[in-house]
Amino acid sequence: MAKFRTKKSLGQHLLISEGVIKKIVDYIDVNNEDVIVEIGVGTGQLTEEILRRNPKKLYGIEIDERVYPIVEERLKEYSNFILIKKDYFDVNLREFYEDDKIKIVGNLPYNVASLILIDTAFYIDIIRFNIFMIQKEVAEKLVAKPKTKSYSFMSVFLQTFFNTKYLMSVPPRFFSPPPKVVSAVVKLSPKEKLPIPFDKIKDYKKFVSDMFSHRRKMLKSKINPNILEMANIKPTARAEELSVEDFIKLFNVYFVNINALNIQ
Repeated sequence: MAKFRTKKSLGQHLLISEGVIKKIVDYIDVNNEDVIVEIGVGTGQLTEEILRRNPKKLYGIEIDERVYPIVEERLKEYSNFILIKKDYFDVNLREFYEDDKIKIVGNLPYNVASLILIDTAFYIDIIRFNIFMIQKEVAEKLVAKPKTKSYSFMSVFLQTFFNTKYLMSVPPRFFSPPPKVVSAVVKLSPKEKLPIPFDKIKDYKKFVSDMFSHRRKMLKSKINPNILEMANIKPTARAEELSVEDFIKLFNVYFVNINALNIQ
């Protein structure tokens, strides 16, 4: 353990505080029927605490081959642990879905955390909830409200599908090496009813992203004013002023009248 050196290129910061680890696993609320997927096992601190609480299965996804022998030795007594030696983006989470929805957890690498968060929306139908450690600045976007500095594409896209909750802040001293920023633990719970058809999530992602490009521009410069009128949205409004419900309504009108759109 002492010899392991984290890689800056992988955004690695190992969580070393036992108290914080236990608190995160308390939030996960592990029971013996759970199938849990951990993204970014690292050297296994969080993994081991989850396993102590006896989930049905824990799949640990890890890209860094240097930690494989460390993790395999550390967790060899746990038959319910399966190490997935891949990049997260080369994994299909549906392979881990059995009879019940999965819990997705992890101390996410800072350099790809936003991409992973967004990707989980495409698994919304098989997720019980996500609990992630991420950069505090990103966490604030997940819970941001309209007309605030943190409100962004990510705020709207993820709040469309998840109820987002900021659970706690985690100072740099609880990591090795200490990051230059404060971290935060967040919970994303899928909404009971999907507001966007599952097969339109990709289209919705592009739509919201387009609306937030050049965020200071009025919506009438991006979208046909007739569409805005049908959705009861002011043409002089900006993306940052719209609620999540406004975006859903606008997207639904947009899809019915797709040929009238001006988006490039």
